Amino acid sequence: MEFPKDMHDMFQKIAEHHNAQFRLCKTLVAGFKATNEQDLSYMDNYMDTLFDFMDPGGDTEAVYRDYLAHVATFNPQKAKKYEESLDEHLGYKIHVVYAAAYVARDLHQGQKDKGGNDYFSSHLLPVGKSGYDWKEQVVGLLHDAAEDTTNDISTIIHLVKQKLETWMNNPDDKSWIDDFEEDFFQYPAEQCHMPTEEEWDEIATALQLLNHHTAPNREEYLSRICVNKLALKVKLNDLRNNMDISRIAEPTEKDLERQKRYKLEYERLMNAFQEHINEEDRTNRT
Repeated sequence: MEFPKDMHDMFQKIAEHHNAQFRLCKTLVAGFKATNEQDLSYMDNYMDTLFDFMDPGGDTEAVYRDYLAHVATFNPQKAKKYEESLDEHLGYKIHVVYAAAYVARDLHQGQKDKGGNDYFSSHLLPVGKSGYDWKEQVVGLLHDAAEDTTNDISTIIHLVKQKLETWMNNPDDKSWIDDFEEDFFQYPAEQCHMPTEEEWDEIATALQLLNHHTAPNREEYLSRICVNKLALKVKLNDLRNNMDISRIAEPTEKDLERQKRYKLEYERLMNAFQEHINEEDRTNRT
């Protein structure tokens, strides 16, 4: 069947626009570097347009990474944040989420929630899917593993790394993607950017804080979580899922009382999260 001419013309115009935008950004990066431009808002206004048509490993990504190299010369913290967003956007880190999902499903196999539902499907997967980025998704999937299984955090992270290494050593086997592609709505890129040791440590710290067995009481448990933004965001997702009373077909009085406690804790943690946002805003203004 012949491709309709009007659609052909439309796509050709889009391609021409993208090509022009690419050439402009490439020229601008050279100019930013030559003049030592440091106005991020001004530069981002142009460079962010590359995300509309960026492909993993392509020339567009190369231009944007060249831009990040320039940003790193005067604001390395912002450059790192931009690079993390780029990796997220292009699917370089979603492999870690898939691996965490497999590990969580295996470790919690046979466990049920208070409503008698499969624990992974009814709780861990929804909490993981609620994560804003790959770290929140990984921690969300694994947040109960040390608490509810016989594995410690170092073992859990080792299992995730092991799963990743197996996949990366067998690049032609893509069957592992099938189980969770519809859950996380992102197809893994051909290349996987393995987390740095700093990122693994960040994940391990959040998992440690989310294990209530590591705190002497509930008050201390929540207080510790409040100061760690990653653990805090995952705990909010955890509580949000736990407050879904529909997971329990016939809730008891005890279940309803637990719901009240969850709501109070959720409000407290939301206030703590807002404090993190306010602090970031103050930092960005200085």
